[in-house]
Amino acid sequence: MADRIKVLAVDDEETMLRILKRTLENEGFSVETCADSTQALARFQRGGIELIITDLMMGQLDGFALLEQALKIDKDVIVIVITAFSSVESAVKAMKLGAYDFIPKPFDPEHLLLIVQRALENKRLRQENIDLKKELSGQDELHKIIGASKAINEVKDLIDKVKATDSTVLITGESGTGKELVARAIHTGSSRVMKNFVPINCGALPDDLLESELFGYEKGAFTGAAGRKIGLLQLADGGTLFLDEAETISPMMQVKLLRFLQDRSFMRLGGNDLVQVDVRILAATNENLLDAVKAGTFRRDLYYRLHVITIEVPPLRQRREDIPLLCRYLLAKQSTRTAKSIRGLSQDVLDFLQRQPWEGNVRELENCIESTVTFCEGEMIEMQDLPAAMVVSAGASRQSRPANNALEMSLADLEALHIKRVLDSVKGNKRQASKILGIDYTTMLRKLKKEQSLIDNNT
Repeated sequence: MADRIKVLAVDDEETMLRILKRTLENEGFSVETCADSTQALARFQRGGIELIITDLMMGQLDGFALLEQALKIDKDVIVIVITAFSSVESAVKAMKLGAYDFIPKPFDPEHLLLIVQRALENKRLRQENIDLKKELSGQDELHKIIGASKAINEVKDLIDKVKATDSTVLITGESGTGKELVARAIHTGSSRVMKNFVPINCGALPDDLLESELFGYEKGAFTGAAGRKIGLLQLADGGTLFLDEAETISPMMQVKLLRFLQDRSFMRLGGNDLVQVDVRILAATNENLLDAVKAGTFRRDLYYRLHVITIEVPPLRQRREDIPLLCRYLLAKQSTRTAKSIRGLSQDVLDFLQRQPWEGNVRELENCIESTVTFCEGEMIEMQDLPAAMVVSAGASRQSRPANNALEMSLADLEALHIKRVLDSVKGNKRQASKILGIDYTTMLRKLKKEQSLIDNNT
């Protein structure tokens, strides 16, 4: 490993540089030397150096300043300080500034090599830990995208292809399909995972609030601005900003966002200083932005800035085969939250749920499972545990054939249909059905007559 590691030795004593060079090169390290810390900083800025060994007391730029500047350029560089002016104060100061260790002169070469090897091993373990966290985080978010259908696998494949890039991604899809989940999976699978993922719902804020949230403001920028506020763009520096409901951004804010996207810089409200940030932009929309461009409500140049790569998240009705998997995942999630021991969903329930239109997509399905788990008292979710309105609505849409299409079914008719559905789920046991419905047995029989009347009238 040592022969691949470049070391920069810095000391104004030529003898000390020769000792350091010989000691380290004998162990296979590649060593460059500088007698001047200003030269050393210039060399370090060119890159490739993983370890700096520096004296403290030198010329105009001492070892403390070199340490600070080097860590600003590369926070992962290892700096070991050596000095004849050994004292507790110097050691504490160097360590506070970020030095890995402090060795007083004269030093034992074996001790120096031990410190160097220990520092490199520490760096290797830290990097492995970071890599593992990245991998686990990325897998965790990707695994939250539940499904094995062709449609959802294509989405996962696209995430895998774009996550390692810094390209802007536009995520499209109906409301409730999981666009933010896709954005989080892209972020956690990228090199930016250790930095912030900052979401903002553009449709939830008026222009003035959206601008101050994104760019921040200086004290006195407007009435009530009592101090400086760091905006979300700066908060996302090094990470990812997720612009949800991008289609709602006003023409004025579109101009300001476009200006930022061109050079990744902005000014806070009321400020004069240009703030430069390194931010990846992910955007989501549930509308066709190209149609908005044609209608003149969305800038064409901004559209092409956001439309570098597009991931379309399919609606639930186009991947019905994923519904059983989603139901089991959501059931486990809600059972844990409510501390209930529900083993699963009956086949009747799964078949029923797979037939639903799910206009609200996964979000609507999740709400349905949450409601069902809350009221379920058995070990399995049966038809009677589903929200009554859903069962009645589904029954009405399949069974009703009104003589006059202009008339809608009455509440009483819907109620009678629901009673019939519950009866079917308990194989005709009327007493059990009345208990499930929470109504008196004779009341239920009376209501059943209405259901029979509805069928007779519509056939």
